[in-house]
This record gives sequence, structure tokens and C-alpha cells, in this order.
Amino acid sequence: MQLKCVKPFDNMAYQTRRRQAMNKKTSRKLIPWMLLVFTMTAVLAGCSGNNNNGESSSSLSPSPGNQEEAAKSITIRIGTFDDPFEQETARAVAELYVKDHPHVTIKIEPYVGDPKTKVLAQAASGDLPDVTWLADGYVKEFAEAGVLEPLDGYLEENNVDVNDIYPAMLGYGIIDGQTYMLPRDYNHIVFYANTTLLAQEGLTLPENGWTWDTFMEYSDKLTKKDASGKTTQWAVSLNPTAIGTWMACAQGRGGQYLNKEEKTVNFSDPKVVAGLRDCWDLVKNGNAQDPMGQYSEDPFYAGKTAFMAGAKPFAAGIHAAAEAKGFEWDVTTFPQFPVKAAVGTGTSGYGVSAKSKHKKEAAGIVAMFVKQEGQIEFGKTGNAVPVLKSMESDTTWRDNPVPGKNTDAFVAFPENDVLREHELVLSTNKANTINLEVGNAFTKYMLGAATLEDALKEVDEKANAAE
Repeated sequence: MQLKCVKPFDNMAYQTRRRQAMNKKTSRKLIPWMLLVFTMTAVLAGCSGNNNNGESSSSLSPSPGNQEEAAKSITIRIGTFDDPFEQETARAVAELYVKDHPHVTIKIEPYVGDPKTKVLAQAASGDLPDVTWLADGYVKEFAEAGVLEPLDGYLEENNVDVNDIYPAMLGYGIIDGQTYMLPRDYNHIVFYANTTLLAQEGLTLPENGWTWDTFMEYSDKLTKKDASGKTTQWAVSLNPTAIGTWMACAQGRGGQYLNKEEKTVNFSDPKVVAGLRDCWDLVKNGNAQDPMGQYSEDPFYAGKTAFMAGAKPFAAGIHAAAEAKGFEWDVTTFPQFPVKAAVGTGTSGYGVSAKSKHKKEAAGIVAMFVKQEGQIEFGKTGNAVPVLKSMESDTTWRDNPVPGKNTDAFVAFPENDVLREHELVLSTNKANTINLEVGNAFTKYMLGAATLEDALKEVDEKANAAE
């Protein structure tokens, strides 16, 4: 990743760069860092045609019993981020709702540019689409700004089984006990493995549930340096400043950086310091790729790194790179930390505009994303893990891009999933300050400008002073 400074993780910019690289089937500019996102979108299959104005409706003629509905024809506008695959998939899921509600016409409206900025601007002008896409990190800000309609009152009437949704993914949409977003996929961090490099050292693919101590043993064997001490083969690609990574590392030694009741942070907690040191020293000691490093092509995709932290949407790009570079790959779980087996997560999903004139229909479409038929339509290419636990064995996603991989890793140990709680509990400004200052602390520590303890103490001071 070519960076001159550490900046807060930009989820949408990240997704755009990854999709572009995957569409070209090359790894040269693919940025593999995780958050998990964590709201990651892979190349999705085309679902249904669209006309010139972006509108579509069911071809089914209304039955006599639906004449009243037909007389009240409405258009539901759906805002998505500016990606053709997301637009097609959103349309396909919405059409499932239209089949039973033929009075509804769908209009897809991509958010050109930064979707967060576009949503807030359209909401302020009263022109926000009825249904809107949002990343997990947007939910609190949008809810507090009055942009989103609470969905709880619509769940039962749309037969949504919240108990079938992975808890962490559902949790990203809940603010102060109310549900504002329903997730569309399940993402938690796993380790992709270059099994060719492992075999060269006499190592096998680690079993799901392997420990941090075992990972460090692998790391020492897989890291190669030249006579000058420069790393020529890395053990892992693990971006320590990605939110999904550092929040898990910070809890790995039993520390807790966030006090939810007092709404303060304590990165100076010795256990938090120790947990972050576990991950950050991988870069400092040359075992992990430097997120500020200059690489002609990403070392993992070039076959020069043994492990890479990522989520399911990376699989297609990794498979293409492996074929091009001539190495074998597989996947295993994120190694379990010594005290708390925390794993970073992320998702994105859809919500309803608080000012929509058709909230019932809009909520029905959003609900379709977490129903089995909607999940099947959304995941036709298999590049996403279904957000429903009942679909964990579905071969559509498991056999993509090729069968025979350890896909259990993508759904193993959901009880270890941790959320970016500071983004759900604290003010947007305070959460953004934390994300920025953690990145700054990493930079200072890497450059030797501060000890880890002093760098993290400064995070506390600046974050707790933020409103």
C-alpha cells in the first residue's frame, strides 16, 4: 500500500480500489488491507435488465385482488454506491419484493462520489432515496442526524428472523436499542495462506482455531531476510492501522480500550498496549508488510508473503493471482490471541429514509436482503458469505471461486466477532479522532519518534478531549 502518511481507513475508497483490481484480474494495485469490514463488495453477476431511466417493475399483471394496489402505483428509489454490480444486485433483490407487490416500481440511483457525503446532502435537501445503502460506520451518524427510519416496527410483518442473522452483523445496525440498518453479508477477518510457501518450510495449513503462539512460530520460519536485514519474504500482510485489525489486537491480551458507560478510551491500559504490540511489532520486526511501504506489486499477490488478513470477497482476486504467479492457496481462521480470541468484523447494508413517503414498501425491500430468497439472489456469484446462519452450508458461496477450500474458516467461531464499538457508542467526531490518532501512534512508534506507551497515551489525551 503506497502511503505517505497514515490516514483513517476509508472504507469506500478501499472497496473501489479492490473492485477495480479484481475486474482487471490483476493484483498489481489491489490493496488487501482489512476492516472489516469490513462492508466489502466483490464482482457480482448481472441480475436483471434496466431501462434508460433506471426504473423497472414486475412484468406480472395485477390480479383482481390487487387492483387497489395497482391503482396506487408508486416508485421506490434505491440509492446504492456507484458500482454496477451493486446496482444490479440491489435491483434483483428488490424485484423479489415487486413480484408480490406489482404496484411498486424500482428506480436505482447510484451515489456518484463519496456516498456518505451524498446521502447527508440529499437528506438535508429532502431528496434522499426511499432505500439507501450504508456502510457499518455510517449508521450512528445517520441515525443521530435523523436520516434513517427505525426498522423494528417492520421486522415482524416482513417475517424477518433476527435470530438467524449473525449477531455482530445485526449489531452494526443497532443504535440505542433501535435497528436502523439490515446487513447484506457476513464478513470477519480470516487468514488467506500461500500454501506453496508453507510447504517449502515443511509447514501445513493451520487448522481452524490455531493460536497466536503457533502463528508466531510459523512467522519466524516464513520470514526471510537478506544479508542487510531487509525482508525479502514476509510472513503476513496485516495492516495494523485498519480498524478491524487494531480493535481486535487491542483486546487480545484481555484489555479494553473503550469504556462505554463513561464514553472514554484507555489505550494506556497495559493489556491494551501489550495487545497492540503483538500486532505492531510484526511490522517493526519485518515479519509483516509495512502499510507505508513502497511495493511495485502487492507482495502477497506476487507470491512473496505467506499469509494475508482478509475476508471472503478477496477470494476471487487471490485465486486469479495464484494462477498467474503459480502458487497454491487456501484459507484458515484468524489466529486466536492469548486471552481473548477477538476477530475483527464488518458489513454494509440498507436502511429506510426517515422522510420516505412509502416507508412500508421501502422497509419491505430492505427486509428482503435478510430473507433467504434475497440472500440467494444477492450471493449468486458466491463472493459474499450469507448473513443468515441457516445458509452457512450453501455451496453457492462455498464453491466460489473453486471448490475444495477450507471455507469453514469464513463462518467459524462467530462468538469471537468483535464490533467497532467506539463507532457505535461515541460521537462521530470522537470516533474519527480515535481512528486518526491510532494511525498516528502507529507511525510514531514505527519511526522511533515515541515509545508505544507514550504514543498510545497521546491517543487517550486527544480522543478524550474530543467532543
